[in-house]
Amino acid sequence: MKTNQLVTSLFVLILVFFLSVSLAYSSCFSGSTKISPDLSCTTVDINAMLQSGDYQRKVDNFIIIEDATSSMRENVDNSSTSKLTISKGLIRCLNNSLPEGFKVNAGMRIFGSHASENGLVYGMSRYSQSGLEEGIQAVKETGIKTDIAAAINDATNDLKQVSGKTAAIIFSDGDTSKDIDPMAAAAAMKQMYGENICIYTVLLGDDPDGKIMMEQIATQGRCGFATEASNLYMRPLTDCDTVNIGKGMGDFVARVFLEKYQAPPPPKPDLDSDGDGVLDSLDKCPDTPKGIKVDKDGCPIPLKEKVTITLLIEFDFDDDEVKSIYQTDIEEVANLLKAYPKTDAELDGHTDSIGSEEYNMDLSKRRAESVKNYIAETFEIDTARISTVDYGESQPVASNDTAEGRQINRRVVANIEAAISD
Repeated sequence: MKTNQLVTSLFVLILVFFLSVSLAYSSCFSGSTKISPDLSCTTVDINAMLQSGDYQRKVDNFIIIEDATSSMRENVDNSSTSKLTISKGLIRCLNNSLPEGFKVNAGMRIFGSHASENGLVYGMSRYSQSGLEEGIQAVKETGIKTDIAAAINDATNDLKQVSGKTAAIIFSDGDTSKDIDPMAAAAAMKQMYGENICIYTVLLGDDPDGKIMMEQIATQGRCGFATEASNLYMRPLTDCDTVNIGKGMGDFVARVFLEKYQAPPPPKPDLDSDGDGVLDSLDKCPDTPKGIKVDKDGCPIPLKEKVTITLLIEFDFDDDEVKSIYQTDIEEVANLLKAYPKTDAELDGHTDSIGSEEYNMDLSKRRAESVKNYIAETFEIDTARISTVDYGESQPVASNDTAEGRQINRRVVANIEAAISD
């Protein structure tokens, strides 16, 4: 008898257990369970991260763009709370995650419940928790359906008040009228501020089209990211909700506002790259050609008189070919022309006395032209700055009665017309 009673009791307990599980299972999938989000946020100690020396602030400004259009009054699935309420709670979590006195400029723009000219409810000004809280409180209700793109365009204008790197953070369900392309507006913001702007989006709700829209907006920034509101707040565990907490607002704030500390590169040793005697850090003319006299700033000293340079170029008898061994001598002329771009050069060609005067006149011209072409091609000097004069045998500098004298007379002389100095 006792055995039968024990069996009956066990049977009843097992039946009750399975009925409870069945009811719970039915309840979980009936859509009747409402889960109110707990908007207390996971945070990180931003000051501690900065003081550790492992992180540094990566933005100088941030602007929050909050959607307060009519679709934001809808409740989140499985929740008794509207998208707008969650959005405001998340922005408040962000505000509480930032340390008071955080050295950035901040602003908050609302679209939907405020006209464009009144949409900037906070900033752009030096960030304070109390100031941003006033902006959050300015969102009291939802309004007409307006376009995300218009709000992004307005925020682009808001940012003209500040300089440096900026984070644009958009809270929305991605429901837009499509009158203006939000991606085009985000791309225009990126084009205006370049590497100084990153775009972050937070999706409210779980509309697939809205998710795609928010992801595409964030992609235009090329250095931000898209996330969902459910990743940023804590949810209590229930029989039906076994999802653990998401990354949390603390992680979001750290990713948006901080980056790993990057030590500045060690200073380069102060060199004198052009060899003019003035260190690179002080050199205002860093590419002075070799051999040019410079002033204290490393710039060529102005020429005040005509400069004559004798090129020690020897030509073979009855020849106009410039030998490569004379490159150093010719480079002296080229460097002078590079250092003084307003100067011109005159190349005078000469010969010895062997041969007719007419022939020697032509030979002296060919020799001067050869040097001219050598300078132009080897040192990239404009030929318009170089003229030639042929003197033939008329101006010897040594006796033509000896082989040594005749060799010296086969020469080219360079005359540099000085630039007018102040």
